[in-house]
Amino acid sequence: MNFPEKVRVVARDRETGRPVNGIAILLVLFAARKSNYSVGPFITDEQGALDFTRRECEFTIKQAKEMFIMDYDSSLAECRALVEVRLHPHELVEGMIRQYRASPRFWGLGFRDPEHLFAALEKVKNAEYEESKITATEDQLLAKPQLELLLSRSDQVVSKTIVEV
Repeated sequence: MNFPEKVRVVARDRETGRPVNGIAILLVLFAARKSNYSVGPFITDEQGALDFTRRECEFTIKQAKEMFIMDYDSSLAECRALVEVRLHPHELVEGMIRQYRASPRFWGLGFRDPEHLFAALEKVKNAEYEESKITATEDQLLAKPQLELLLSRSDQVVSKTIVEV
């Protein structure tokens, strides 16, 4: 895959169109051989935006190969010409936090600033939204390296809000 230098992702509320900040998002690179790569999660800023860079994809691949030598094999160039961007499910965010707390020296290896990331993951609002994902081809990303991820409020959050009113 010829990944652009940077792909900007903007998360928006499907109903209001407003940017959604404080959301953890993953980029999935589909490997030609063995396991796929999950880049991130990264957390949206006040404008609902975050950037996935070529540099970060290469770092993730390098770290995954070092941490799990039997599970990963493909380089970025060998990955399929398709990516997926998805809201990181709240349950998986919680699982990441538990793993990191249990073994920070190991689980922190996959991230440039694990202390900052895991502190921020404690505050994400992913539980407020339903799972959502989009895909894009290499050609689409090279033509326009910006994606919009539309998020729908979770029924549980809507029900909770109605009860509180």
